[in-house]
Amino acid sequence: MKRTILFFAIVSFFYQCCSQKKEPSSQPVLEKTNSELPNQKYFVGKWVNTETYYIIGNKKKLQPQSNCQQKSYWEFNEENEILTQSKFTAKGKNCSEFISTNSGTVIFTDNNMQYFVDDVLYSVKIKVISDHKFMLITNDFIGGKEVKIEKIYEKK
Repeated sequence: MKRTILFFAIVSFFYQCCSQKKEPSSQPVLEKTNSELPNQKYFVGKWVNTETYYIIGNKKKLQPQSNCQQKSYWEFNEENEILTQSKFTAKGKNCSEFISTNSGTVIFTDNNMQYFVDDVLYSVKIKVISDHKFMLITNDFIGGKEVKIEKIYEKK
């Protein structure tokens, strides 16, 4: 009788251990049309902000871009399996001069991208639209109103 009880106790113990939920993966997750996830190599290259939308309540407004904004870009590089980024902002008479930020590491967690610009950490929502287009989504306050900002970047 004792052996039977001991046997059932051991079987019960192993059953409990095996039925535990697995811990979620710590791999980066990006939103891309409902679950396909690009790897870091997707981002490597030069990206230009082609459209910026401001959404206040139910109104979505396209923000026109200046000549310099159209020539500014974001560049991603992969070094030793670490993704880094630098921003290049066009300025000057013909927008031919560029101010660049220090290269910083990019980290993806859930649907967020965290990156550094000159030692300041930014965290934004990201949505991959296509093989050559993604959107960064942020919230801000403009004129005392909460504004959702969607910036679309295209690979050049």
